[in-house]
Amino acid sequence: MKFKSIKDQYIKLLSDYIIVSVDDLTENEAKLISKSFILFQEKLDDIKILSDENRRISIQLANLKASLDDNEYSNEDE
Repeated sequence: MKFKSIKDQYIKLLSDYIIVSVDDLTENEAKLISKSFILFQEKLDDIKILSDENRRISIQLANLKASLDDNEYSNEDE
């Protein structure tokens, strides 16, 4: 089973929405869809970057909390 790229799926979705076969798209329609896909892809990339940053900050916060908990237990022992 061959998987279509996300771009191919995107183009098909938009062409189906405007009731035109992908093969029958005019040059301007094809360019418009391609440019909009570039914007879509950039936003997906932004989401991934923000998700990775969120994960990094969550780990950093968990480590800081663990460190503070360790310090509290150390001070109670003294």
